[in-house]
Amino acid sequence: MEIMPFIWFFLGLLLIIKGSDWFVEGAVWIARALKISDIMIGATLVSLCTTLPEAMVSTNSALKGNTDMAMGNVLGSIAFNSGVVLAMILIFTQPKINHGKSLKQNSKGLFFLVVLVIALGLLFGELLRWTGILLLGLLVFYLLRNVWEARKIQQEEKLERAKENRGAAPAVKIEKKEVLYSVFIFILGLGMTVFGADLLVNNGEIIAQLLGVPDLIIGLTMTSVGTSLPELVTAISAIRKKAQDLSVGNIMGANILNIILVIGLMATLEPVPIGSSILGFHLPFVLIITTAIMAFVHSRKKQLTKNMGWSLLGMYGIYLIGILITTL
Repeated sequence: MEIMPFIWFFLGLLLIIKGSDWFVEGAVWIARALKISDIMIGATLVSLCTTLPEAMVSTNSALKGNTDMAMGNVLGSIAFNSGVVLAMILIFTQPKINHGKSLKQNSKGLFFLVVLVIALGLLFGELLRWTGILLLGLLVFYLLRNVWEARKIQQEEKLERAKENRGAAPAVKIEKKEVLYSVFIFILGLGMTVFGADLLVNNGEIIAQLLGVPDLIIGLTMTSVGTSLPELVTAISAIRKKAQDLSVGNIMGANILNIILVIGLMATLEPVPIGSSILGFHLPFVLIITTAIMAFVHSRKKQLTKNMGWSLLGMYGIYLIGILITTL
């Protein structure tokens, strides 16, 4: 069996991981240099940046006509984010819910979006261009809502600071070297992510042919896990810094963006067929796991539990067994 496609595939994966890391680092520094608050960065930039690998890989696949791998990458990423990354956070930390209203709204929004995709698939058998435009319109609404909520929280923090007579934070002098470095890693990271996505898609197709596995399965497993690594790294970092609630919010945001941004871009560029296996197995699983998350979030007022995490991990395990059975 040829080994080079596997080497190129994993090289593409490494480029995406490191490239997205540099892209995020550069983007956050630039945002701060422009005096955009941390909470505003979190509301708009963090989830967008951690979803960048999925967006690059899926749109690249769609442009090359491989919509099966593109759709598999999206659904696999949502499943992995929910069944592994979120499960890990709940098992190891049992995070408290500091922004319960926002989390509940996002869980409902994610559920609605999955139902919408299933309904459109049943009605038309594919996601047409107008569907993509609709989803991108929802993306604009989602980002504007996040900005509005972030500004509201920012104003509340300013009032608190004024009451405590802390005043404004001192101005930080920005050196030219820092500017050049941040712009450089921003551009380099973006280029590495784009090039890595191209390697991943091209060699993923070759690997699928060599193994006799459908492109959809490659997208649902190898590619989706690889492009979800930024969310996993963010979750591990959040656990270490005891900021688990932020990581839970990031996972929910990334899942929503996988639909309104990634599928939105794919469907706008090229109509996306929804095959029988996607409609009959993969989308229903994503619906089940998102319904479970919504039920968990609404059933607890202050804290998510370890048992919820084990439940999500068990669901993902059953899903992988289902993929294995349907592939053999």
